[in-house]
Amino acid sequence: MTGEACTLGGKFASSRLALGLTTADLAEATNIRESMLVAMEAGDFDVFGADVYARGHLKVLAARLGLDPEALLAEFEQVSSPSGANPR
Repeated sequence: MTGEACTLGGKFASSRLALGLTTADLAEATNIRESMLVAMEAGDFDVFGADVYARGHLKVLAARLGLDPEALLAEFEQVSSPSGANPR
């Protein structure tokens, strides 16, 4: 994967699109607000306030999109670590 699809949010977006879902469809299926899904796909996980909420939403999205939740959580831990630049 290259570019946007390499990012955590890009993985969600490309998986959603591959399934033919809109953000509104995904919001309805997961009970996650569409505005939060759009923010996640853009790499903005701060909309959840605390990492614990972001992790929970990551698990829900992984299940709905057929992605590996453990791999996504590990990637989230890397991008959300306080060690300098945040490549989200």
